[in-house]
Amino acid sequence: MKGLLQYNDNQIEIEWDTSSYMYNQLIKHNSLTGVANNIGGEVFFYQYDLDIEFDGSQKEIFEVGDVVYWRSPKESGKFGILFMYGNTSYGDGTKPRTSSPGIKIGTFKSIEDMSTISSNSSLQLI
Repeated sequence: MKGLLQYNDNQIEIEWDTSSYMYNQLIKHNSLTGVANNIGGEVFFYQYDLDIEFDGSQKEIFEVGDVVYWRSPKESGKFGILFMYGNTSYGDGTKPRTSSPGIKIGTFKSIEDMSTISSNSSLQLI
């Protein structure tokens, strides 16, 4: 993967954590597409075929700018890529927090751009 998130006519550059186990699993896919969900502080899109087991480094609290691989603890076959751009409804007001554990796979710098992505926008991670 090149490290670009495309939406509408825009792109946001992503710096992958190339040393992580999760990244090495993720790059087996040429690109990932989905529909954006912007829930305030976080944009995410589901990936139903991206079944990558956690490696023990999962956590729930992240930094603004983190890109996170997430998997549902309740629903089999429900995975996602999350872009943390601010405090989330799951957070305590200090840092972004996911609804359940995830693993950081990279970072992005365009916080303002990420916050403008509306729900139902088409996303492609290449």
